[in-house]
Amino acid sequence: MKIFDVLIWMGIGILMLVIQYSIWKYLKLKGKNTVPLQLCAFCANFLFVFALAWGYSSFVEGEYQAVAMGFLFFGGAALIPAAITYRLINRPSKKKADNSETISA
Repeated sequence: MKIFDVLIWMGIGILMLVIQYSIWKYLKLKGKNTVPLQLCAFCANFLFVFALAWGYSSFVEGEYQAVAMGFLFFGGAALIPAAITYRLINRPSKKKADNSETISA
C-alpha cells in the first residue's frame, strides 16, 4: 500500500466526518436535532461513503464491474434513508385546529 492509497482512505474518512458534521449543523439550524433523525442521516451517510470506498477499492483491484455493483447497491441503498431524513426534516409543522364550537359570539 502506497502513501497515495493511505491518503485516499484518510480522505474518505474525513469526508464522512465532514458530511456528518454538516448534517448535525443542518438539523440544529432547523431545530429538529433528534436522535432518530441523526441515526437515519448517519445510515445514509455511512452507506454513501461505503459506496465510495467500495468503488475505490474495486477500481484499484481492477474489478470494474464490482465498482458499478457497489455504486448501484450501496449508493442506491443510501438514497432510502437520505430521502426519509430529508422528508422528515422539511415537513411543515402541524397546524392547530380551531374548535369553533367552543367559541361564543
